[in-house]
Amino acid sequence: MAIHITRRELKIKTRLFAALVIILGTMSILYFAFCKGKGYSQIKIETKQTEAVADEPTKAPEPETPDEPVSDSEPEPENQDGVENEGESEPEGENESEAKPHISWEAYDPLEVLESDNWMLTLVNANHPIGKNYSPNLSPVIEGSSVTADSRVSSAYKEMYEAAKAQDIILAPYAAYLSFYRQQENYNNLVNNFIEQGMSEEEAKNSANTRIDEPGTSESGAGLSIDIIGTSSDFDKTKEYAWLTANAHKYGFILRYPEEKFAITGVRARPWHWRYVGVDAATEIKTQNLCLEEYLEKNN
Repeated sequence: MAIHITRRELKIKTRLFAALVIILGTMSILYFAFCKGKGYSQIKIETKQTEAVADEPTKAPEPETPDEPVSDSEPEPENQDGVENEGESEPEGENESEAKPHISWEAYDPLEVLESDNWMLTLVNANHPIGKNYSPNLSPVIEGSSVTADSRVSSAYKEMYEAAKAQDIILAPYAAYLSFYRQQENYNNLVNNFIEQGMSEEEAKNSANTRIDEPGTSESGAGLSIDIIGTSSDFDKTKEYAWLTANAHKYGFILRYPEEKFAITGVRARPWHWRYVGVDAATEIKTQNLCLEEYLEKNN
């Protein structure tokens, strides 16, 4: 059976088809415009962000702050081999007290030293007494004097006395060797004098011990020292004292108890009390401003 389409119907169908094509085309355009437009914009935004990051200047990392130095001294050099330096000795001059042992004062016996070649360096004090039985070979310190000392000290004093006398300085000896019993008498008299002034016996002995030696603890008992002119505390203002200070070391004598060495010697200043130690020791003691205790420690 043949289908007969009129011209009117064909015209209507053509218009519908055209409208459908237009609608589909429009929808296609809108779809692509919407989807592709969104993707392009996103790409464009991301690109701009990447460019923005790339345009920022690259910052170098800040250096780490070092630890505070422990001290101002320079650090010790590291052992680059990572092995301890065994057997290496310390530099000379460091830790001298360990490198050179001090005198063993606990075992020190002044009576043994008095009998040795170093007799003139014997240390006699409260910690190292010689007791009451030691008796040196005595002789007058100068001709015609009743003051006696160890004969070896007397010969040195005579030489010094004559040298001073040649310069109109008279070093009159006042006392030198004192027996144990004379020491005992002098000590008791001083203690009793302090007690009469109102001190207790203990206070009197403590005060006396800074001014006079207890019996058996005095180097005068060894005949090694000489008291010159007298025992006045202002002897250090005399011309005799000035001469001794400048010249005594040349003859082997030292000021045994300087005021500034009280903390070491334990004895107050005795400007009249001069001790024989030999020329070499006296010269070193003077030039280095030592007392006998310091000299013995240094030269042990």
